[in-house]
Amino acid sequence: MSLTLFILSPWLQAAIGLILIINLGLLAAERQQICIRLLTLQGFAVSLIPVLLADAPSGVPWSLMLTTAVFMLIKGFFLPFMLKKAHKTLGQSAPTPPQLGYNLSVLAGFSGFAFSLWLAGRLPAPANPTFLALFAPAFATILAGLLLIVTRRKALTQIMGYLVMENGIFLLGVPLARHESFWLELSILLDVWVGIFVMVLALYHLNRTLHTTDVGRINSLRD
Repeated sequence: MSLTLFILSPWLQAAIGLILIINLGLLAAERQQICIRLLTLQGFAVSLIPVLLADAPSGVPWSLMLTTAVFMLIKGFFLPFMLKKAHKTLGQSAPTPPQLGYNLSVLAGFSGFAFSLWLAGRLPAPANPTFLALFAPAFATILAGLLLIVTRRKALTQIMGYLVMENGIFLLGVPLARHESFWLELSILLDVWVGIFVMVLALYHLNRTLHTTDVGRINSLRD
């Protein structure tokens, strides 16, 4: 697995390293504002992966540049804008520690990356070695998003977990895609965008009705 990382360019390695660091930062962050900023940065980093992977001798195709710009617009602007708007509408609230605690959450994130490396080392050698090089970072990002969904108590932070998982799935699919199939990735991303919009809208009405977004308190309610 470690040898496959050397097939990647230094810029691509730096982008992947940034994505992994942001995963740990999201697991360690106490405030939702910080999580939104980190998610915005991760969205930009993930959106650049297709361009950084392009090795066309004549340069990056304009269609790929256009698709990447759309990815960056959605992941780095529109989705974070929706989260910021929802956070501002819901109002300030005291940070709620995750069920595992912050230290154990970060440790679980490290463990997830170690497991991803172990799993990648046992995969059969694919025809596309880039897929093997990106498998561990992508799978670790998916696990980090799952941890945010499972361990965080605030519904808005759980929504961010879904976006982190989508970033990991996107990263996993990029090596298998060609320039034309990036439009399929874009269609999936647009579906996620609509889903997040619906969840944020439901979260707003939930907070207006119950005056809380703490999932634990909501689950404790009885008819």
